[in-house]
Amino acid sequence: MKENRGFSLVELLVVVAIMGIMIGFVFIGLPLLNGQHARKCANNMSAALGKEKNYALAKSGSVDCYMELLLDTDGYHVKYYIPKSAVVTGTNPADWVLLEDEVIGSSQVDVTCELADHTSVDIVAGQSVKLVYDRANGACKDSYKGDGSEAGLNDSYGSPCVKITFDRGKKYEITLYPDTGKHALERVD
Repeated sequence: MKENRGFSLVELLVVVAIMGIMIGFVFIGLPLLNGQHARKCANNMSAALGKEKNYALAKSGSVDCYMELLLDTDGYHVKYYIPKSAVVTGTNPADWVLLEDEVIGSSQVDVTCELADHTSVDIVAGQSVKLVYDRANGACKDSYKGDGSEAGLNDSYGSPCVKITFDRGKKYEITLYPDTGKHALERVD
């Protein structure tokens, strides 16, 4: 009969290493399964929409202001722009002041904007959506195309954004009501 003396040090180290790798996969995969990244991005975008509406009503003077939703190397950003003066045509980048640039979520999330004419715009690197708010009443106006590189409103989609979807494990939607500028956030199953 063979003597059974337990595990060798090498066997024990291999088992511990395998367990460590498995635990690492669980901690990496868990936020993806429960939609944590999508929820955080949607919540931050909801707050950004409220902030932009306030900028439009309080800081834009006699000209509308806008925000830009874009994907950069470190995640999704929202840039807030206000006019430099009371006479702005929209097309000249020098007419706009970048008020704030904030990261709202991880680049692991898939973000899509749906326009009122049922056109969908995926927010990917090199493509962004500019959401314009009316300075008089905070309502949403037509959305504009962008690439995140320069200010100004010069290429309109021809209709406002009515829904922004955030998808990663779980799906969240922000429904925008263009006539009032209000929005609602909900989880979609």
